Amino acid sequence: MKLLVGSYDNATTVEDENAILLSFQSRSQRVYQQQRHELNIAYGNSPREVFDWFYSAKKYQGTIIFIHGGYWQFCDKQDFAFIASAPLAAGFDVVLVEYTLAPEANLADICRQIGVALDAIERRLETNGDKPVYLAGHSAGGHLAALWQQHPLVRAVFPISGIFELQPLLGSYVNQQLKLTPQQIAALSPARNIPLSLKPMVLFYGAAELPELMNQSLYYYSTLRAQGLPVSCDALPGANHYSVLDAVFAADGALHRYLLTDGERPDAHSH
Repeated sequence: MKLLVGSYDNATTVEDENAILLSFQSRSQRVYQQQRHELNIAYGNSPREVFDWFYSAKKYQGTIIFIHGGYWQFCDKQDFAFIASAPLAAGFDVVLVEYTLAPEANLADICRQIGVALDAIERRLETNGDKPVYLAGHSAGGHLAALWQQHPLVRAVFPISGIFELQPLLGSYVNQQLKLTPQQIAALSPARNIPLSLKPMVLFYGAAELPELMNQSLYYYSTLRAQGLPVSCDALPGANHYSVLDAVFAADGALHRYLLTDGERPDAHSH
């Protein structure tokens, strides 16, 4: 299949992006107020090389690491704490990872930071036994999750509305701050760097997203399947680029059934 070159402007799919993001922030503030957590645990030396750790009050079932989106240049981890509510209620700790944004950092720097963060999280989990650790990310965070799926800490990976081939971004507004180089596109596009073996992976996206975003997941899915690798792809009915987070993380959301089966699922795509 051929990837679409387009605007990649997700705001065009909703009536008021600012209202949605304000809702994310207010919902997330309540999670910080109500749930036990550690704030801004450093994994590096720069101000944004930190993560927040939410601790479930239930019997510990595992840990979910979440990497936020914003095209590697917008947003903050604290705006996305609302995704932690249902996992915490199910016994999962949730870690929200931050990273330095472009243009202060280039994409190679950002990718490196995520690896360092995962190393730091792994050290903190050494005493937690054999409970699973799942890596999830939304949009740009989906790209970063896919890129780091081979990290030894990770049991399964859940990229949500991710970017897996960077080439179509060259002519979009996204690249104004990123300034991608041919070398970065080749080295940092997950669809060009297919591993010999794949951790259990489910690609989620909203059926009401931009065609460009939907095609990113479908392209990556088809590329992995062509190599005989086990991957599932779920199109979530009616979900746009923002509501897809609730469609995935809510108590009755798409992620819940994977958590109940330890991230394993026979391939069954619904696009």
